[in-house]
Amino acid sequence: MNVNQETDGPVQPTLEQLDTWCEQALSSASSEAREEAERRLRYFFPTFSETQAELSDAYGISSGQERVLAVFPTIKGPADAARLMTWFLHQSAKVYSQTYVVRRLRTLVLNHLGVMADDQKAALRVSLLEAIREKGSEMPAFLVDDITRTLALVVMFTWFDMSESRDVIDQVLEGAVHRVLALQMLRAFVEEFNRELPARYIARQRRVVVAFRDKQLKAIFAHALEAMRAATPTAGSDTTAEQRQALSQSLLLQRDCLGFDFIGLAPDEASDDAVAIQIPSTWKDVVQVDGFLDAYFDGYARSGPPISSQFIEVLVQVASIRRSFYMEAVRVQFVRRMARGISEILSGTIGLEDVENYHHLCRLLARFRCIHTLVEIEDAAEYRDLLAAVASFTMTGLTLWEWSPNSIAPLLTFWAKVAATHDVRDDSNAAIAGDVISETLPRVVREFLRAMVAATARAADTGDSPLDNTDSVLENMSSVAAIARASYERCAPVVLETLREMAAEYQEMLRTGQDVTVVELQLSWPVYAVALCISARQPYRSLPEDDRRDADMFATALELDRLVQQRIQSNIATPPCESLELALLQTHVAFRSSFIGEGGHKVTAVFAQLSSLVGLPDGAAVLDLILQKVLFNLRSWPAQSPVVHRSLQLFHDMTAGYVSVRQVAKLDTITLLLANHSSEQLQFLRSIDEYKQRALYYGGLARVLFASDTPSPAQFVEFMHPWTATVDELLAMPEEQLVQDAVRPNLIRVLRDLRGFLAAISSKSNFMRFFEWIMPQRIELVHRAVRMGRDSHVQIAGLKFLAEFAYNRTQRLNFDVSSANGILIFREASRAIWEYGRLAIDSREPVRNVYKERYKGVAVCFTTLMRLVAGKYVAIGVMPLYGDVALERAYQTVLELLRQFPIADVIAYPKLGKATMSMLEVLLAKNNVDLVQLTEAAHEQIMRLCVEAFDHAETAVSSAACSVIDGLLTAAIESVDAGRSQKLVELVQARPDITQHLLKTMLNIVLFEDRPNDWSFSRPLFCLMVLHREFALQYTSQIVQYQPAERRGDLIAALKDLLSSTELVLTTANRDAFTQALTHYRREVTAKNLILMVPSTQTLGAPVDIMKSTDAEAQEAMAE
Repeated sequence: MNVNQETDGPVQPTLEQLDTWCEQALSSASSEAREEAERRLRYFFPTFSETQAELSDAYGISSGQERVLAVFPTIKGPADAARLMTWFLHQSAKVYSQTYVVRRLRTLVLNHLGVMADDQKAALRVSLLEAIREKGSEMPAFLVDDITRTLALVVMFTWFDMSESRDVIDQVLEGAVHRVLALQMLRAFVEEFNRELPARYIARQRRVVVAFRDKQLKAIFAHALEAMRAATPTAGSDTTAEQRQALSQSLLLQRDCLGFDFIGLAPDEASDDAVAIQIPSTWKDVVQVDGFLDAYFDGYARSGPPISSQFIEVLVQVASIRRSFYMEAVRVQFVRRMARGISEILSGTIGLEDVENYHHLCRLLARFRCIHTLVEIEDAAEYRDLLAAVASFTMTGLTLWEWSPNSIAPLLTFWAKVAATHDVRDDSNAAIAGDVISETLPRVVREFLRAMVAATARAADTGDSPLDNTDSVLENMSSVAAIARASYERCAPVVLETLREMAAEYQEMLRTGQDVTVVELQLSWPVYAVALCISARQPYRSLPEDDRRDADMFATALELDRLVQQRIQSNIATPPCESLELALLQTHVAFRSSFIGEGGHKVTAVFAQLSSLVGLPDGAAVLDLILQKVLFNLRSWPAQSPVVHRSLQLFHDMTAGYVSVRQVAKLDTITLLLANHSSEQLQFLRSIDEYKQRALYYGGLARVLFASDTPSPAQFVEFMHPWTATVDELLAMPEEQLVQDAVRPNLIRVLRDLRGFLAAISSKSNFMRFFEWIMPQRIELVHRAVRMGRDSHVQIAGLKFLAEFAYNRTQRLNFDVSSANGILIFREASRAIWEYGRLAIDSREPVRNVYKERYKGVAVCFTTLMRLVAGKYVAIGVMPLYGDVALERAYQTVLELLRQFPIADVIAYPKLGKATMSMLEVLLAKNNVDLVQLTEAAHEQIMRLCVEAFDHAETAVSSAACSVIDGLLTAAIESVDAGRSQKLVELVQARPDITQHLLKTMLNIVLFEDRPNDWSFSRPLFCLMVLHREFALQYTSQIVQYQPAERRGDLIAALKDLLSSTELVLTTANRDAFTQALTHYRREVTAKNLILMVPSTQTLGAPVDIMKSTDAEAQEAMAE
């Protein structure tokens, strides 16, 4: 069938044709077929909700009405579209068709239900409910879910306006549909009401959700509870498929009810196991009844997977209900019954052969103990039985990592919570199970380490190691450390004994020449345990005996580290173990954090013990040892290894603090390092690809070098000597020799090292030392690098150095007024921009990677120029007066570069787009725009770039585009008002089509979209309305003309308030008043749900004049 209006005219499609197009749209392998089917279906099933990008091309003043959205002639608005969609939903028996039309209908309801009359809304609600009643039993579950969610939106948006909408849920509860179907529908209702809608609906949704929570949710939960009790099998009886389905749906519905957002603050899922459920007190008559928990525990015991796991899931939610929900006596009964039920499952291992049951039971233990301290029953038999049963269960569960790896964390959480409230003075108090706890805590630590060591050994064959996920390792070890610290006298010897036994085995294997690969992996576990135990130290609770235990463990880890270093230095063919090395580094980090820190080390028992064990008498000696460890790793490990990155991060942390960097600066090792910082013995320095690592390294060295307020010139000269020799050697070579493979890596390395060193300089005096070193001779090496047009890596290394050199970081470039240093920096940086720009513009050689070989360098040039102008350390305005061409050449170069590349590319590459708009924002600011010699072509290109940037993924980029337009137009308007003649004024006046297109685009964005940066758009929009007041009125009137009659009255009133909010004269007060009026307009349209429709061929109404419309006329427009 042909639906092209221009040829054959509209033809009513057959049901079979619509079914065919729906199937093609959802399942065709051909993208062309899918697009064609979508085009045809949009014609008959419009949602009037096209995107802004589609809208901007769909219609406009200059293009006439032929480019508005084409819809079927019988569809005059959203109500007609909804009527046709529901007809198709009832008539078609195809799943593809029903799925497609329901999704289109949901979009229509979400955006345009408000324009429908009450009888149309009611008809839509009834039609959707009838569709479920008639076809729900035949539809797949996901389709019933989709239809119910759409129905839920209709109910939500008409909740306060139509009492019949609130009755829909009551009808479902009272049996309007089949029992299983009713449970499925209720679940979809709960999920939809709990789902966060787009931001413009939040305020209205919250009010409805609160009413739903208070009036309906409890009844739904009670209904699900009764359905569960009715469907739960009795002991020894069989169940039908329908019973099992009803039971499953009832449990899922209860889970969703209890997971409802009761307080309006959706919690982070990452903290799910620590959040209490805040159900209202009005639920007490449903939850606090006899046999409430019995129903779940009995149902679990009588059903099999997967329903049994759903019982436990609901119990997890029930255990999470806030403690204050129960009065004390009721809470005691609840905790006792929950503890007894869990103990029975554990003792009888009921259903624990299923991994889902097992995992959710572990979650239940963690959640139960997180919410309830169990102090209510600590002197009861249930408490002792629970702890004994969980202890036995834990010992077995810790060995099942391969079977259920995510279940170990909640088990450890349970015991960490138990340990947190346990007092060691109660270890022998059997009345409150103190003896069970005191015996279990060290067993948990021991069994966890043994289990992980064994799992690591087995992983050598399977390849799935528990050490692969470092975050999980640290999380579990943090729980183990909390357990150990609660009973350190008992647990610390367990960790120490395990480490010593394994270290002795490792030493023997090294002596006999055996393969130590697996043993090194296994050693990671006790070493991590040492690190986390030391890290968990709390100074106000730690006893001298505990500090001595920490010293024993740290000294043993140091002995192990010595063996590992000897093994690495012996050049054994087997590569060293990264996991063990990372664990040893974590130990050094933990000790420094706990016993040295930022505030300076104090003499404690730990250093006395370390002095006797390994000869480390104070914190300075430990810091020197840590620094030696870092340097050993940098010498021994390849650049790509995470060990190198973690070592450099530790070095950075040691030099980042005001006190710690001065501690490090006094060490003998750092003095030696400063004198030999570019040693080729450090493997990562040989690579040219790891700039971030070099930046961490040289940034730390720079902070150490300048740790003293007045470092001697001799120290600086000595530090710079390796670079001085390298730079001078490279400068002595002819330029063509720099591209040779033997020379090129040295050039890239020295430029990146200097950049990393320079980035860490924060004071003016220290920057001046570097400035005097590099200027004026050595800076020439940077220009040579920039001129190497066939090597983009070298060019970018040079450009990025200059970008850092020109960066007024922490005001380090605020030179004296009489100083020429700022001008010198500007000249050198602008010269490099000009050199690179000429090569890029004149190059005719094909490129393989346009971003790396072209756009990356251009982005750095733009960033450099932005920093030069924004730094405000040089008066660029005087340069043309004195005939300095540096500014003019830089401006001309960047403007020509902008014209060389397609606009789509500038925006398609995020870094290039961000650098471009940031540069233009600074260059074309009102105070600087006079210095830019814009041509007509450059002006048009910049405006087109800004329009493209409005849709950039980053809000900052679209805001910068608004600032560019605002700066240009403000300068032009103020020049006209002041009677000054400028080239910019001529450019703006010569191309009214450009400013009118900008005005249309911005109005479309402000009126049709909800942006987070309306303030940014309001500034240039006001300037555009000052220039084209009549055009703005005409265009907004046309937009209103295409809206449904039901919306025109409110829309006319809102737009009239916006457009008449202030006098259209460019002053600061008027601009601010317009911005406030736009904010008020946004609140009005949000409160009244005035979502504008995309203009279509069938929605054109009578012409309107917004500014002349009275309130009576607005009401008349609504009544049309």
